Amino acid sequence: MSFLQPWMLFGLPLVALPVVIHLVHRNRHQSVRWAAMRFLVEANRMDRGMARLRHYLILLARMMAVAALLVAASRPLLSGTIGGFEWGRPEATLILLDRSASMERRDLQTGESKRLTALRRLYELFTTRRGGERLVLFESAGSEHHLLENAEGLLDLPQTRGTASTADLPGMFERALAYLAANEIGRADLWICSDLQEGDWDPESGRWKAIRERLAERKGIQLSLLAYREREEENWSVRVSNLERRQRGDRAELVMDIAVHREDAPERAGRSNRRIPVTLELNGTRSVLEGDGSDDGAVYRGHRIAVDRRLRSGWGLVSIPEDANPLDDRFYFVFAEAPPHQTVIVSDSPEIAESFRLVLETPVEPGRPQRALILPPDRVDEIDWQKTGLLIWQADLPSQRVETQLEAFVASGRSVVFFPPLKNRGGAVDGMGWGPWVSVSEEAGRGLSWWRGDEDLLGHAGSGEALPLEALRVFQLSAVETATESASLTPLARLKDGRPLLVRTTAEAGAVYFCGTLPKRPFSSWETEAVSFYVMLQRALAMGTRALSRASHVAADASLFGELKDMQKVVSAATSSVSESGLLPAVFREGDTWVAVNRTEAEDRGALVRAAEIDGLFAGLPYQRIDDWIGNQSSLTSEVWRLVLVGMAMALLAEAILCLPEKRRVATRWGVSPGGAPVRR
Repeated sequence: MSFLQPWMLFGLPLVALPVVIHLVHRNRHQSVRWAAMRFLVEANRMDRGMARLRHYLILLARMMAVAALLVAASRPLLSGTIGGFEWGRPEATLILLDRSASMERRDLQTGESKRLTALRRLYELFTTRRGGERLVLFESAGSEHHLLENAEGLLDLPQTRGTASTADLPGMFERALAYLAANEIGRADLWICSDLQEGDWDPESGRWKAIRERLAERKGIQLSLLAYREREEENWSVRVSNLERRQRGDRAELVMDIAVHREDAPERAGRSNRRIPVTLELNGTRSVLEGDGSDDGAVYRGHRIAVDRRLRSGWGLVSIPEDANPLDDRFYFVFAEAPPHQTVIVSDSPEIAESFRLVLETPVEPGRPQRALILPPDRVDEIDWQKTGLLIWQADLPSQRVETQLEAFVASGRSVVFFPPLKNRGGAVDGMGWGPWVSVSEEAGRGLSWWRGDEDLLGHAGSGEALPLEALRVFQLSAVETATESASLTPLARLKDGRPLLVRTTAEAGAVYFCGTLPKRPFSSWETEAVSFYVMLQRALAMGTRALSRASHVAADASLFGELKDMQKVVSAATSSVSESGLLPAVFREGDTWVAVNRTEAEDRGALVRAAEIDGLFAGLPYQRIDDWIGNQSSLTSEVWRLVLVGMAMALLAEAILCLPEKRRVATRWGVSPGGAPVRR
């Protein structure tokens, strides 16, 4: 609770006024003994205990009435939504603002987004009450904090505008705690504004345990979460992937996958058909693609756009009609001539290496050269890391020196697929190693029970048809094992007994895969069931080769500022300051190099964290969650002096009721005789 006129509280000592009056009134008359009244005195002594209690209650009611009058005059403010009281003045108020793309979801009638609603609510809060000596902003798109002179900065600063980036809530808490420690701040309020996207919070991260412990150590920290879970309006997003420029003789074309996805799509057996218009813009030419979709979206695989063969590079735009979130209704793409498709195969078996080479030197498109170089493990120094798009490693896991080169290789966006060696001699890379070779019995099931068909290496073909993996048989398996608890694996295919056959590790840019068998007998039937094996390796090569292209697609992030500041901005989704480059969808160019900046895929498909799970992160701490919604016009604080006056009236009414019984009691229990002497009835 806070007060608009706190100086009125200096009058609280007046609460003792009824007591003073009572004491003065009590000593006002002298006691005179009168024999005729001795029966009344004796009767009064009999009821003295109850009378004293009643007098105390009367005094208490009068004191409460005076206190309520003074509190009402000070104009108290109470955050009824929070339900907390702020008796101590905070030294600082810290605001953790989620500026991710999903926070731009808006109400179609008012045009106000989740982010704007949160900022407006906080602005009204801090202009009607004291927000602390310092008002500090920590926003998700930058690593620096911003000291605000007043609450108006929340609405005016560029650092509070929407972005296409992704938030890192654990990192924001760590920065806020570091600020509190560096400035030796004791009493502080932390306000968090977020829509509870799972990718932003990462509730399974081990960082939350350390954050909770550090918050518990600091006394006087009040946490308040403005949560915007509700998705009032229907929202769709569009995205381009697997873009490639192909040339056949005098003809050139762009081949791409276009995905239209509905956020929070309904899960039901029968989905109705829906036409989703997709607009494509390229070199000033606009076309509309209207395919059949469903309630949860549509995917147009292998869509082709003919281009002039003299057009070696450029940019384009794919968009859908504007809806609840304008930031995910557009997706910029860039293209350039395809770089050479080169693979390096490191193997301890020339026979198995030859199986890889035959697959990887057979091009998907006629006329496109593909080269695969076979090297034994002792000749890895001959690898041309700059020109290689895919690395196949079928040997003992690399040494620490080579592992460092592999990390840089993957960080640049290229792909690595590990296959088990014929004889496992131990070792690990990135926390993963190979288990012993074991035979897969017919009873256990040598086929696959599941594989991920929606995306990645084993995704469905462009026609939507699944890869023919039903006939694959695995006779021997060397399963990947995690050497550390921090290693994270995503299964892409499992055997019928549940053991993983193909997994992918978490990587920031490129891709690292582990396949637990070899393509030749006596390990598997992949040599005869070659279609799925061919598609898997060709997709890994295509992903790695795209990183060598002069045209790249990157996720919006503040770290891009250094890379893009010297490049020419070709087009942008919105006018932004130079310091905000890399945070909004845009296309940049420098000579023949093109860069398209878009939101991350997590912002399109991000699941929400359950509110109870968020509450669990702050269990045992002074924490309140406020479930808000877009366009909410109510205030986080309100004046409650009227309620205080009601309390004063109730106190006076109680005082009046307590005074009545004493008079009635004396009149009914005692009478006066005709001679004037009191008589008990």
